[in-house]
Amino acid sequence: MVIRSTLILILMTVVFSLVGIQINRADDKEATAQQSVTSLPAPETKGKVSVEEALAKRRSVRTYSTEPVTLQQVSQLLWAAQGITEPTKGLRTAPSAVATYPLRVYLFAGNVKDLPAGVYEYIPKGHKLQLVMEGDQRTNVGSQPQMQTAPALFVYVADYTNTASRFGKDKAKEWAFVEAGHSAQNVLLEEVALGMIGVPMGGFDADKLRSTLKLGENQDAIYVVSAALKKE
Repeated sequence: MVIRSTLILILMTVVFSLVGIQINRADDKEATAQQSVTSLPAPETKGKVSVEEALAKRRSVRTYSTEPVTLQQVSQLLWAAQGITEPTKGLRTAPSAVATYPLRVYLFAGNVKDLPAGVYEYIPKGHKLQLVMEGDQRTNVGSQPQMQTAPALFVYVADYTNTASRFGKDKAKEWAFVEAGHSAQNVLLEEVALGMIGVPMGGFDADKLRSTLKLGENQDAIYVVSAALKKE
């Protein structure tokens, strides 16, 4: 009886120890996830540049200053891309077919003030960034020179899952491409309003982006927009 009781006590001690280890690991994972989220500065909804002026001045520019862009500027551009403008229904700055919102916007930060270099997913709800990968990953976007020199790159990924389940894969792809055009134009016009420059690009490395972002079978990288300051 004494031996049996001792064995039971030892077994219970081991079980409780293992449970404690798992709880600590879960707490560590949650803490790490929280640390990898960056809250963005609130976007401005009033500016000094009219829509007409932004349209008149927008140009595709591929040569940039070596100066970093700010987190406030990045925040404003991400809001222009996919920011929520109607919280009750979750409506965004760019229109979406049947409000399915298949776009995911990833920030490839290479030289952004107050933000470590890395890849971040923009989370419209809460206006924040979720770290995907640490370190400067701009070389994984493509080989065009401006992809390496732009302080920030916005990579558009289409997730067809929701739209395709309702309307089919072909229609989901078609609508996602159209929506990316809407959103990218928002970004480019916002760049003009902020005194910035950039260029939309379709010549990216799809295979490297798929690997870097760990995209699923219903996801594709479909567009890239650069963001930078003017070269003096």
